[in-house]
Amino acid sequence: MRRNPFLAPLLGVLIMLLVGTATAQTDGASGPPQLGYVEGQIQQIQRNADGSGRALVELRSGRIIEVDLPQPDPLAGEDARSYQAGQWVEVYTAPDLNGNPSFVISDWIRRPALAWLLGLFLVASVAVAGFKGLRAFLATAASLAIVVLFVIPNIVGGASPTAISLLGVGGILVLAIYFVHGVNWSTTAALIGTFLAAVVTMLLGITFSEAAHLTGIGSEDAAMIAASLPSVALRGLMLAGLMIGALGALTDITIVQAAVVRELAHTDETLGARELYRRGMRVGTDHVGSLVNTLVLAYTGAALPVLVLLSQSDFGFERVINLELIATEVVHTLVGSIGLILAVPVTTLIAAVMFKGNRLPLKPGELDHAHHHH
Repeated sequence: MRRNPFLAPLLGVLIMLLVGTATAQTDGASGPPQLGYVEGQIQQIQRNADGSGRALVELRSGRIIEVDLPQPDPLAGEDARSYQAGQWVEVYTAPDLNGNPSFVISDWIRRPALAWLLGLFLVASVAVAGFKGLRAFLATAASLAIVVLFVIPNIVGGASPTAISLLGVGGILVLAIYFVHGVNWSTTAALIGTFLAAVVTMLLGITFSEAAHLTGIGSEDAAMIAASLPSVALRGLMLAGLMIGALGALTDITIVQAAVVRELAHTDETLGARELYRRGMRVGTDHVGSLVNTLVLAYTGAALPVLVLLSQSDFGFERVINLELIATEVVHTLVGSIGLILAVPVTTLIAAVMFKGNRLPLKPGELDHAHHHH
């Protein structure tokens, strides 16, 4: 029986994910810390009529402690903190007025559910797309690592968010395009077109964030950053988020455009750059509408709780649209959509100039991205 070449790396990644769910803060041999968080499993719960209660929790070390249930929040609803026996929870410990340790459940342990979901995502990627799906999964993980390990630390350190995010975007694009789709002339055209579109998106973001007087302090998160990290340029941070958020849709459309023009040139070597551009744009315009709609709905979905809250206020449309929180989302959506739209003609033009006369050598598998468009 032929062995599946993806089985070994897939099982390896899944094992690492599931083993990672077992790692947690432990209470150590000397017992729980005087101040901090420990994890354990609820063994028994006793609730009072007023909603308060106590629980027995077995820590990872095997020690059993008695903890308080959190006080019910009348605004959060009945199911907000419905802890049950058997659930793994996070326990906050701190000394009471007499110096003795006190314990209260602070939250659920969510890592196992997240790890299983991540594993399901990996399995679906490999089952549908094979080795390319595995490469896409690894490229996504590496892209997140670039953001977490390079972009964020440098921004926190006081570097320009705009410059740092552009460098990060370059690294992410190499992973998202070359690593997943291979190194060839089509992916090179897509890489150039995507980076140019990202630069245009950044320039538009800078222009209209200044024109709209956006400070970057439009949310509680931004206000907390301003208070704790005064060296961070909040407007630049906002622009960095805008550009990184639009990358996924940009790479999707530029890969397709470059591959379509490449196949047109390969099919008819007599086509010049003008005709290649015209035919390529006929395919590109079909994608623009759906991708712009995807981007708009993604930003709208992220802002949905705020929109629900504002819908219950007495603010009129003019007042709501003028709020910085909303204006920021509008700028994000429109600037990202404009960058997405411009990526189509820019990439198509670059590909048409590169591939006219089918003069560049074709690599195996280079036309795979365009097959489903014909």
